[in-house]
Amino acid sequence: MEVREIISKAEWDALTDQATAPLTQRWLYGAAAELCGRDCMRLGVFKDGQPLAITQVVGKTVLGFNVGLTSQGPLFFTDNTRPALRALRHHLPLGFHVMTPRKRLRRLPLSAPPQLATLDLTPSLPTIRSTFHGKWRNALVKAERAVLDVQHTSPTADELMPLLQLEKERQSERHYRALPPEFALALHAADATAFHLFATDDAGMLFLRHGNTATYHIGHSGPHGRKTNAHNLLLWSAVKYFHDEGVKRLELGTLNPSKAPDLARFKLRTGAVAETYAPASLL
Repeated sequence: MEVREIISKAEWDALTDQATAPLTQRWLYGAAAELCGRDCMRLGVFKDGQPLAITQVVGKTVLGFNVGLTSQGPLFFTDNTRPALRALRHHLPLGFHVMTPRKRLRRLPLSAPPQLATLDLTPSLPTIRSTFHGKWRNALVKAERAVLDVQHTSPTADELMPLLQLEKERQSERHYRALPPEFALALHAADATAFHLFATDDAGMLFLRHGNTATYHIGHSGPHGRKTNAHNLLLWSAVKYFHDEGVKRLELGTLNPSKAPDLARFKLRTGAVAETYAPASLL
């Protein structure tokens, strides 16, 4: 069994595509973290040339002590996770390393297990549309009949600022935590082509494309957008675009039915699956 640090973007992109990896395990995320002053280490465990596990660890050094997080990872290519996990742990520098893998492992939990909504884009578009909840589909039809002009652009950093400012104000007003808007600028600096903005009138939804997966990042809707169900149309426009581009999986973000029931319902009525990750634990 071999553990090595992966420094080639092409190799990392191929491995993360093989694992249909989330944003937090993509090269883009690590590059943005480095722009924010964090350290990034990308490790792979191999046996006879075949990958057993990969992980991207983002962290920093505090008083000579390494503190790292592998968010939504490690990603495993084998059901026998223990040898690969042990090999990763032994290869990391001495310190405090936390992980939140997809698979449940025998570890002392440090948090409640997070839930994420993920939408499979591998079926045909008619099949995907047929899985929409009736009320969600009716709202989409209403938006389509409103003949909204949907614009799909790759925004500049300046064009992102109004949407990021709205998100910053919303996080402050509603007291919830998400990736800070400033991190979106680091992501944009790392790879502006990853950004896809779908907008119409006073509504917009921002997505990030990373290999064969994509992630909904932030959105906003004003009075007209809410009245016409613009977000249903914008999301459907994004689904069609990413599907045609060969994206296999669209992540719609975390679910919190107790604190944000309307948002959770909106996501799940697309036919998305509520995927429960393992709780945070020491790597």
